[in-house]
Amino acid sequence: MPRTQQKYASNNKNPADFSQKEIDMAWERFLCGTEKHEIIKVRGSIINSWERCQSIGVDPSTKIAPVVASEDDMNITLSQNEDLLRCSRSTIEESKLLLNDLETVLFITDRNALNLTITGDPRTIDRAKDISLLPGSFWREVVTGSNAVGTAIESNQPTQVHGQEHFCEGFKPWSCTAACIYDPYDMQRIGVIDISGLSDSFNRFHLPLVTSWANTIQSQLQTLTILRWSKIEEALISSTKFNGSNNFLLFDKQGRFIRSNTNDEKLLKSFIPRYKDGRKFRLNLERYGGDKPDLEHLAFYQSMDDYIQPILDPKQRNKLLGFKVNIPRDGTSQIINHNGNTQSTTTSLSVSPNISTLNLGPSHENDKIKLAAKSPLPILLLGDTGSGKEYAAKAIHAEYTSSESPFIALNCGAFSKDLLNGELFGYVEGAFTGAKKGGMIGKIEAANGGVLFLDEIGEMPLEIQPVFLRVLQEMEIYRVGETKPRAVNFKLIAATNIDLKLAVLKGNFRKDLYYRIANIVITLKPLSERNEEIPSLIESILDRISATYQTERKQASKELTEKLKLMSWPGNIRELSNVLEYMTFMSTGNILVPEDLPPEYLTGNESINEEPTEQGSTTLNNTRFISLENAEKSSIAAAIQASNGNMTKASKLLGIAKSTLYQKVKKYDL
Repeated sequence: MPRTQQKYASNNKNPADFSQKEIDMAWERFLCGTEKHEIIKVRGSIINSWERCQSIGVDPSTKIAPVVASEDDMNITLSQNEDLLRCSRSTIEESKLLLNDLETVLFITDRNALNLTITGDPRTIDRAKDISLLPGSFWREVVTGSNAVGTAIESNQPTQVHGQEHFCEGFKPWSCTAACIYDPYDMQRIGVIDISGLSDSFNRFHLPLVTSWANTIQSQLQTLTILRWSKIEEALISSTKFNGSNNFLLFDKQGRFIRSNTNDEKLLKSFIPRYKDGRKFRLNLERYGGDKPDLEHLAFYQSMDDYIQPILDPKQRNKLLGFKVNIPRDGTSQIINHNGNTQSTTTSLSVSPNISTLNLGPSHENDKIKLAAKSPLPILLLGDTGSGKEYAAKAIHAEYTSSESPFIALNCGAFSKDLLNGELFGYVEGAFTGAKKGGMIGKIEAANGGVLFLDEIGEMPLEIQPVFLRVLQEMEIYRVGETKPRAVNFKLIAATNIDLKLAVLKGNFRKDLYYRIANIVITLKPLSERNEEIPSLIESILDRISATYQTERKQASKELTEKLKLMSWPGNIRELSNVLEYMTFMSTGNILVPEDLPPEYLTGNESINEEPTEQGSTTLNNTRFISLENAEKSSIAAAIQASNGNMTKASKLLGIAKSTLYQKVKKYDL
């Protein structure tokens, strides 16, 4: 019978639920393809691994792991994994006594399963040489079959492979347990930790043990990242060559995006292809001296070359910390043409918004915002993603005070609790190890005399909320590590796309803080409820495109305007702007017509919330079926949207671990 019809044990079985003899018999039957009607007594996860090994041609008679790295290659690999090994050091040292007692070894691999280091019971280390369990050996399933390291990588789950469960004969006398180690920044795999010993050393507690060790290493990596990012911020503040009012992007030497001083998604997309709002990403900055990329990176336009400044450690002038990518005042950027090539153009990316061009509906709506802007009271902007909250905040700033006064924007959902604390309040000299002389100014202090715009205020950690509330009450701050207050005076504009009242009821947002920031609440309606405003919005957006890109001003035909009024616009004004930008550069005439719309809008599938018809989908009794994979993708996307991008909430809605959710998001490119 075909294997797809063979009965296997469920995945929730434990390695010791079957005898080694039963598993060995199952292995023989698996290799021979013998038809049997009873359940094969081996775990489903192991069968899945055996099937992968068989499909790629792994030799089941393999006796040893290949040693694939020369001495020179190992030196390079060890250098590339310096942070991983540094953060593993304490775990390795603390485990030595336990490893001796258990007669086991612990080893760390890089993200590709290349063994970096091994420690533990000397006798077991000696026995491990028989299977080439050495630094430089390779443990992916493709060459060494089912084993804890390789199978953990394939399954993205902590894994135990016991004795006869190994696919290759040479490793069957062993028992191994492994868990992947992820970069806390974006949950990309950077290594694997494994505990191995001869089969009689098997114990179920090894699984939570290696999982705990992996989590400890990840915590160490996060702490290391926080310290390094603090140094980057200190160097940025202390160096006069970084002074200026330009917008910029900040990266560490690994190419990880730290922050920008703007939340303008269109501006960021003008430099970073495939940038997605609020998504953590990396750039390949190797050509400028950054680390060689090993994990997934985004590309950036070549025109950025002239605007990249290396950030060096003030105390070690030759040590690279990160990069500042300036967005030039003249707006030099690049536009993608229809062939996918780039062409340089000069733009004015900082067209100043004003309240009269917000197009929020009847004139009394703009009058209300003007009154709110002139008051010193905090303003809370509510609205869906893409409805123009930051644009409205900048317009309020222009109305509230002079253009020379600061407009300081901060996305509360883009930082961890510790980083956000420093970003908001700054710190004093000696507040922590590595704190720069003189301390660092925080965003609240930087907004003194102007406007502080806090986007995604609903994502502010509960621990920080009472501290920020006191700032609003007293109008004074304490830098981290400081005992003397500093007076501040700023207008607060907060924004969110979540229901803050519901968040208060659920205990995720403090009631007293809500009433403090919600003195004046302005709701930006979704574009689907403002279709009568679309004609005037089209005109305003076309004016802005012409001014921004210094290109010919296109006109919208009556037919196009009517068609755009009938669309649902789930992406709101941002989506409408993107469509008009596309048409401006992709149309050949001066008058934009419906035929100039992007292809997906011509077919009526403009909404990303609609499930496209899958090729090969079948209809039975007027019921449309989609694949389980597409159903899963749709459910995950819906949960993330319902949670307003909060991955912890989304994982709870789906009933899966947060780490699993990140893996699914990466799989489906959500």
